Amino acid sequence: MPQLQLVAELPSHSEPAWNVTFNPTRSLLASCSTDRTIRLFSYILPSQTPSASGFPSSSDPKPVFSLNKVIPTEHKRTVRSIAWSPDGRTLASGSFDSTVGVWEEVIPSSDNEDEDDDEGVFKPQKAQAEGKEGGGEKEWECVTTLEGHESECKSVAFSSDGALLASCSRDKSVWVWEVQPDADFECIAVMMEHSQDVKCIAWHPHEEILASASYDSHIHLAFDDPDSDWMIFQKLHPKLTPTPLTLSPDSPAQLDVPPLEEDETVWSLAFSPDGSYLASGGDLGGIRIWKRQGNQPDSSWIEVLHLTVHTRSIFSLAWSPSPSPSPESTDLGLLASAGGDGKIVVFQLTSSESGVMMKPIAAIKDAHGVSDVNSVGWCSREDKKGLGMLSSAGDGGSIKVWRVVSDD
Repeated sequence: MPQLQLVAELPSHSEPAWNVTFNPTRSLLASCSTDRTIRLFSYILPSQTPSASGFPSSSDPKPVFSLNKVIPTEHKRTVRSIAWSPDGRTLASGSFDSTVGVWEEVIPSSDNEDEDDDEGVFKPQKAQAEGKEGGGEKEWECVTTLEGHESECKSVAFSSDGALLASCSRDKSVWVWEVQPDADFECIAVMMEHSQDVKCIAWHPHEEILASASYDSHIHLAFDDPDSDWMIFQKLHPKLTPTPLTLSPDSPAQLDVPPLEEDETVWSLAFSPDGSYLASGGDLGGIRIWKRQGNQPDSSWIEVLHLTVHTRSIFSLAWSPSPSPSPESTDLGLLASAGGDGKIVVFQLTSSESGVMMKPIAAIKDAHGVSDVNSVGWCSREDKKGLGMLSSAGDGGSIKVWRVVSDD
């Protein structure tokens, strides 16, 4: 059975860390915290030949991480969520101060520059990789602050093409913003269909379909109706009874999960890489898999699997392509879960005529000591490098990086 190997323990935040996310185009990892900072870590991947499983061996050289920058945000309260744009040039931050910050790398203007110059304009075509231009070092600045939520912003996410940014809040609303030139954003939809705090949002990986999860025990699926505006086309409510999870006897994480009740807060969401499945994580420790029933934007989704995994709330789910897809069946990738019981569990998912199979391939308990694990995020880059590498954020402020290693 593969294992989760610790790659790095990174410099901790001074207060709880809430979210981690790898940049999709650059060697950067971002984290955010109650301490109101965003930390950026750079990394170097080693050259190595994967095993037959696609995972590195535990003896292979590890990626090297270092603290790149600490961004003291202008948020007045906890930075709860962060999200990269698909091109990796923009970072959005959602805060308990009810605002959304938009961050870009800019070249600081010198004191003798004219006021009409393009101060603070990001010019990605010039020496982005080095982080310098004309001798000046780039800095991350808040280029736009989005206002409108009446309470804590819980989650932010960019659509797959980067044209839209979504945010959700304790005020029960989900907002959709259109990304325009010069760091301008226009609100094009405000959806108030949830009856309670909205915990999480997730975009479909290929289409403009937005999922939102709430304390009201429902998942809402929304799209831009060509005959109208943004609308909810389906409200999912968990119904399946749970199937117990069994792990290999030699697994380092022994999971003893009590039976689940029906209604529960939905904390986390993740779409499969191919967009045909949606995973949700509940307040009582179960992962549910939902399957799309057609190819139309408003095709219905049905619950096809409910697996008991954690003993407490599942705060985070992350779904990634497999480093080496299985040829025997349809490979759906790797799904990682983490939550209030301190465990991280990694599953290999496949589909066949008989249904969806979730096979636990790696697990670790007390991933952040006695702390809850608030977030997990896969390295999922355009160049496919770093697949199988995972970051996690702990309630004690710690940031860790793991990788799935083969058992051969």
